[in-house]
Amino acid sequence: MKGKMVKLPPISALTALMVLMALSVAGVIVSPPGQAAAAAAPPWPTSAPALICGNADVLTGPSTPPAGAITVPAGDNEDFDFGQRGATYWFAPGVHTFGTGKYNHINVVENTTFIGGPGAIMDGRRLNKYAFVGDVANVTIKYLTIKNFGLDDPSDNRNFNEGVVNHDTAPNWTISYNTISNNDGAGIYIGSNNVVSYNCLKDNGQVGFGGYRPPVENDSSQKNLVLDHNEIVGNNTDDWESRVSGCGCTGGGKFWDVNGARVTNNYVHDNKGPGLWADTNNIDFLFEGNFIDRNDGEGIWYEISYNATMRNNTITRNAWESGRRNQGSPGPAIYLSESGGDSRLASTVSGAAAIRIYDNLIQDNFSGVSIFENADRFCNSNGNTSSGYCTPLVRPTQIPKPYDKTHANPINSSHPCYTSVENEPYLTDCRWHAKNIEVRNNEFRFDKTVVPCAGPFCGAQALIAAGLNDIPWSPYTAADVLNDVMFENNNKFHDNRYHGDWRFAKGYGDTVSFNSWRAAPFNQDVGSTFDGDAGGAPIRSSDLDEDTARLWTSMGKWQDWYSETATLSTDAAHGGRYGLRVEVTGGSGWGVGTSNWPGFRTTPGPKRIGLWGKLGSGTNLQPKMRVRWLDGGGTTLQTDDVTLPVLTGTWQEASALVDAPAGTATALVTLHGAGSTGSVVHLDDFTVGPASDTPPPDGPNLVDADTAGAGPTVGKWQSWYSADVAVSTQAAHSGTGSLGVTLTGGPGWGIALSNWPGFTAAAGDKLVSYWGRQGTGAVSGVTLRMKWFDAGQTLLKTDLVPLTALTAGWQQATGYVTAPEGTATVQLEFYGSSGTANDSVYLDDLLITDVA
Repeated sequence: MKGKMVKLPPISALTALMVLMALSVAGVIVSPPGQAAAAAAPPWPTSAPALICGNADVLTGPSTPPAGAITVPAGDNEDFDFGQRGATYWFAPGVHTFGTGKYNHINVVENTTFIGGPGAIMDGRRLNKYAFVGDVANVTIKYLTIKNFGLDDPSDNRNFNEGVVNHDTAPNWTISYNTISNNDGAGIYIGSNNVVSYNCLKDNGQVGFGGYRPPVENDSSQKNLVLDHNEIVGNNTDDWESRVSGCGCTGGGKFWDVNGARVTNNYVHDNKGPGLWADTNNIDFLFEGNFIDRNDGEGIWYEISYNATMRNNTITRNAWESGRRNQGSPGPAIYLSESGGDSRLASTVSGAAAIRIYDNLIQDNFSGVSIFENADRFCNSNGNTSSGYCTPLVRPTQIPKPYDKTHANPINSSHPCYTSVENEPYLTDCRWHAKNIEVRNNEFRFDKTVVPCAGPFCGAQALIAAGLNDIPWSPYTAADVLNDVMFENNNKFHDNRYHGDWRFAKGYGDTVSFNSWRAAPFNQDVGSTFDGDAGGAPIRSSDLDEDTARLWTSMGKWQDWYSETATLSTDAAHGGRYGLRVEVTGGSGWGVGTSNWPGFRTTPGPKRIGLWGKLGSGTNLQPKMRVRWLDGGGTTLQTDDVTLPVLTGTWQEASALVDAPAGTATALVTLHGAGSTGSVVHLDDFTVGPASDTPPPDGPNLVDADTAGAGPTVGKWQSWYSADVAVSTQAAHSGTGSLGVTLTGGPGWGIALSNWPGFTAAAGDKLVSYWGRQGTGAVSGVTLRMKWFDAGQTLLKTDLVPLTALTAGWQQATGYVTAPEGTATVQLEFYGSSGTANDSVYLDDLLITDVA
């Protein structure tokens, strides 16, 4: 490594004890609970390996100029000559400024060194954008405090996606022993053969470090990076994710298109986003000896990348914010998104053509390790956010412009990941695969009294997939990808140690117990130990057992009833490995029953029921699922049906929100349909469970099923002004109907609840969701207003969840709100300011649920 490595001075046993006590008081986890004093030292760090910020022993430079160095006096250095190639510049103690021009900075030349004396500060004063600029090699920067670069100007981009130090991502720089803080954008940009060590990267606007160079055809844009013994803390102070929705550009630091990186012994903590993030065609990484704590997002995120080893790290208390904010994703300590091992790519640094996660302490994060793949994310698909990039295994590796950004179309129709994507090798190599991943010999600790849990993924390991199957030319289906990720891609958890009540997410996100996780068909965590609730009830979206709902290994409880033959299908599955194939053997209707009279145990209250169907052969086939709600004596209290649309060769869903009546104890489920002898239907993914989309929130819907848009009436809705509301069978997001609102005047309209002062509610965090679409005319937006009242009907608070830019397609509005202390009821109103008489809008699937 280039540059002098400063060792911390030796400390006495008493001092060491005081340091450990201070770390414990500060909230740093020192060692796993219950570890015996005489036990061998664990392979992960038990305290922060890089306490750099404010550490004068590390950050103080030489008090006199090195031999031959040019002294830079304190004060305004705007006119100082920094253009002498091969020179060493020593910055005298004091504050150094660079005039008032926003593009005033040091234009570096090759083979130069910049060293700070004790207390030397480069201060941009919010007048200069950058500190060190120039695409030249062999530059060294040491012992400087570099702060306040970036403009206090609302019209400026605040250095978005730009670096203050090494602005041009130049090669062969050494950046060591510096404090780089309170700057806009990235504190440091890292280029090829850069060594970044023993720095304090603190409170920068976007990331502590980053780096981008334009893509290189058939190669990586950056190579051979070292990030060692840095403290990376408090970055993303400008909250760029809220400024640029979905930018994916914030946190402690981010790598992009790098081949070969050693990320070692860093203390990465309290960043407002992920800790360490490698995104898009990163290859051959080593993450070792890092202490990653209290970041709002994931501890380590490895995304559409290859070949990495993550070992001997301490990863604690991460993703508490992101996990609660996005309950449709696990919020993991380590997130492997469409990433895996491939022997055709470099593995010198990582040590294996795989992703290996071993000998780490992973404690009290929102969840554990998440292995995920989206069927829609592949080269040349608009489901891939890195739209100009292909995998490194396909030629060309860059997708040529112009780009077509229509979701259903390829980005470029001439690229082989469109013209030949159904044929090998493109069928395999156009995808980033979650494969060849090994998670072993880790210590997983989870205390649900410490972690602020919400949703189904809190405290979960995950081996999951997703995909909407809405790209018509794609050869990949969500079911195929799910089957690969879970069963075919050599992804294994084994020989881990679990402490606490962990759950294990599989499929599309349902979670199961440790015992289920270890059993067929998953067969995970062989040799692992578990001291929590190993066999507790799954947290899942269905009251049905695994095989009856998903047909993983058998037909579950399904059995022949009349005029049909039901078999386990190996050639058609919507989710999981198999589907249910039903062949009609008579012409007067058929039925499939279940063998578990009086049905599956369940509870009263709001429920979602549903299934998926696909045509095998025949015409005009429209199967339905019937749910009979029975009391404890086997008496039928209520029957609900959900009927599929006329089946086609494409999978379709039917679902509905219903209310299981008071006294419900079990649900008896049957399937019914018509068709001539020889007709075949394929059915899969049956749901009887919580009244929310998969995965479910923690609590039931505060709104009854009819008011939510799922029933035969409008529930509690009534006209408020300039609008009529009725059940519409012309459009539905789920089930067979929705709320149809027709304007009687305009502009401006509203509907409101008739059950003043509203539905019963309680204080606390809430997840709010609903769906909307245009009908006739031009209603461009709708807003849901929630008024929270106390028991005396005093208004405590009002919250709004808007849905803007409505189109003829269904769109979802979501929000997280907090009902204040003292809340007893919630009153709801839908209203809008656009449209004229006879315009219409459809609303469906309103959900307001408690978040634990």
